[in-house]
Amino acid sequence: MKKFNIIVLLLLSSLIISCGFHLRGSQDFSAVLPEVKIQGISKHSELGRELIHALTSSKVNVLDESDTVLNITQNLLSKRVLSLDSAGRANQYELGYQLTFSLVKKVQDEGKQKLVDLMPLQNIREKREYLFDANLVLAKTDEEQQLNNDMRDKAILQLMRRLNFSLKKADSTKK
Repeated sequence: MKKFNIIVLLLLSSLIISCGFHLRGSQDFSAVLPEVKIQGISKHSELGRELIHALTSSKVNVLDESDTVLNITQNLLSKRVLSLDSAGRANQYELGYQLTFSLVKKVQDEGKQKLVDLMPLQNIREKREYLFDANLVLAKTDEEQQLNNDMRDKAILQLMRRLNFSLKKADSTKK
């Protein structure tokens, strides 16, 4: 029986390997986006640090000056009351996160510098709900912070996927 389990495990693992399955990891953007400047947020903010980390792990140089600029126009957290208890206190909240960005490139055209949209203005929105308990204020505050961090992380992942798709699509149409 033990021999049978090992054989089945080996067969399943060889099937997974042979089908081309691989875990998602960081993409290599260096061919389509070798360098970029981030504008609109501080490099030292949480979003700035995580965005720089995501870009550098995708082999993109984040510089202080570059012809390609990632503009972050909105980075908003919101909180809305969803329900109240019998005493009129909030007991359920909806947290929201919105990230708005565009990617432009400075090009020289007949001696004039103009901006070309590589990616037009786009919105990424995330929402989470959580229950609030007045008896567990510290724990619920921590939960809220974790949900906010999770929404920001998901927005950065979505931004990176959109960059990957748009830039690879634009690169393939040039060829």
